[in-house]
Amino acid sequence: MPVIRRNIVPLRYSDPSVVAYVRSPSDWMVSNCGWIRGREGVLLVDTCGTERDTLDLVSDVRKYSTVEMPLTLVLTHAHGTHHNGAGVALRNGGRILAAPTAVPIIRSGPQCNEEIFDCANWGKLEAPRPESVHAVIEPVEVDLGGVVVEVVPFPGTAHTDGDLVLFEPRTGTLFTGDLLSVGSTPFAVHGSIPGWLTALDWLDKMFPDVRTFVPGHGGLSHPGSFPVAVLRTYLHWLLDATAGAGTPDFAELATIARRRWPTWTVPERHIGNLLRAHADQHGERLASAEAIRAIRDAAGGKIDLDALLGLGKS
Repeated sequence: MPVIRRNIVPLRYSDPSVVAYVRSPSDWMVSNCGWIRGREGVLLVDTCGTERDTLDLVSDVRKYSTVEMPLTLVLTHAHGTHHNGAGVALRNGGRILAAPTAVPIIRSGPQCNEEIFDCANWGKLEAPRPESVHAVIEPVEVDLGGVVVEVVPFPGTAHTDGDLVLFEPRTGTLFTGDLLSVGSTPFAVHGSIPGWLTALDWLDKMFPDVRTFVPGHGGLSHPGSFPVAVLRTYLHWLLDATAGAGTPDFAELATIARRRWPTWTVPERHIGNLLRAHADQHGERLASAEAIRAIRDAAGGKIDLDALLGLGKS
């Protein structure tokens, strides 16, 4: 069974204390988190998909901060990999910030996605208190005491219809959520390929002073490694590959994608992304259940998260 590693990467030690929490190897339900600490509070970026992983995350956060410090949890989007642990993280109080369209999903509680996953060890996952979840309609600054963090929603549909990012200007650290994935196949089923391309242009324009990208999945990156350009190339390819009239051979195109990006993890996502791209540019509605079934079939059946994450069967 794989061993999921938690790599705590301090990008700055003193105020502001900025830490990237990089989880690898990148796979289903394995995503990055992070936190920023000021003199008076801690801001946590995203949670994990299971109770155990979220408790480990919160324990690590508290090692680097005063236990009594109030916790602000910012959720970059409403996928279970990132928000399932929201109620767990806030068991001792705190507040949640999220994009407006993500708020009702987060309030409704964790997503176990039984149509694609087999898992007996989610743990005790609960919904956060509804009143603790607040919508970020426009850019806001969160003052943690001598440390100000910018929380900025993307005004459109990209990876999902409710993405936001966080920027800590003194260190030049941008937590992108899943607007960026490094070495991991993106997941576009619940979003828009043209909208995602617009979001990448928006990142370039809004945050010209980025020194470190903390992507939703994969290793830390820097502007010189062109993470935005790599993703942009892939998204353009999806549109080009599905531009013709008629229904393409999605399975064959997915095989081509695997060959073009052979080192990317979770390649079964390619076929779902191709379905999304085809629907986007041909004015069709994509049923997410159809795309998820195609991904599940490409993976050889339901994904056994207990085995994938090294969890014992209960």
